[in-house]
Amino acid sequence: MSQVQTSSRSNEPRQQLVDAIRMLERAEIIDHNGHVSIRYGENILINNGAAVKGLLTQDDLVEIDFDGNVISGSGKPPLEFHIHSEVYRARPDVQAVAHTHPKWSTFLTMVGQPYKHVYAQGVLLGDIPVMDTPLSVNTKPMGERLAATLGDKPAVLLKSHGVTVVGTNMIECFALAAYVEENAYRQYMAMQIGDPYVFSEDEKKACFEKLWSTSLFQKTWDHYRSKVD
Repeated sequence: MSQVQTSSRSNEPRQQLVDAIRMLERAEIIDHNGHVSIRYGENILINNGAAVKGLLTQDDLVEIDFDGNVISGSGKPPLEFHIHSEVYRARPDVQAVAHTHPKWSTFLTMVGQPYKHVYAQGVLLGDIPVMDTPLSVNTKPMGERLAATLGDKPAVLLKSHGVTVVGTNMIECFALAAYVEENAYRQYMAMQIGDPYVFSEDEKKACFEKLWSTSLFQKTWDHYRSKVD
């Protein structure tokens, strides 16, 4: 087995989190202010607010409690740690959260254009709710509002701001974050020349049944992982 394959299948949560953030940065899905976390026992493991995403190592991770107090690691958590803490409080099923500032899905929310299912994997996100504010989610009430808007969905768009994606594990969360942006990219580009084809209800059902798959999420992870080193 190759070095990339071995690394991509590592069960070590700290390195998996580092890999996910670096992959998102390389894919231009996360920027200098994005952040990704995993549920870490009773706490949260997240990149510190000053971390350079493209050069991230385990030394740039910080363990915090749900109130943002640092348990271990150096540096301070991102100002928007409330996104993570309040989603974890509201969703016991969620084990990973990614808050990104990607271009294409943000363009859609800037003009009030709804996310449409134009890409098979994009169907897996369902109808993505929109939190109708561009403001930073840097208080507990704002975090609670985001979690309420997310509900039981895998993602929530933030108007003129970005997107938050959740998963039952880091690989699922990463794959869904990639699918949101790829769907938005295809939708945006198709809109430049016409009205994009939107999948029918039967087609969406078939996509969900075939593509919501641990092995396919892993395949997506491995594809992006191969581009990092």
